[in-house]
Amino acid sequence: MSFRLICGRAGSGKSDFCFNEIAQRLKKVNENNKIYIITPEQFSYTAEKKLLDKIESGAVINAEVLTFDRMAYRVANEVYGSIKTNISNSRKSYAYI
Repeated sequence: MSFRLICGRAGSGKSDFCFNEIAQRLKKVNENNKIYIITPEQFSYTAEKKLLDKIESGAVINAEVLTFDRMAYRVANEVYGSIKTNISNSRKSYAYI
């Protein structure tokens, strides 16, 4: 696993560079390796759209766009086990009022 930080001014081509690199690596990656794109919540749709635009196939199995919240949820689930939120009956009836 590797981590690389790409820095530059707005409009300098950071996103294009990243998505081109991901598209190249997806051709070489086997099913055990996965590529994660971590992005703020407001950019997740744009990142998914750019990812699908850069690859030739219609679907992506080995790459995934994650928001920071979703990544934190997955890590907590993996480390601490399944996280369930239980709502009492009194809380459920309060929500319908």
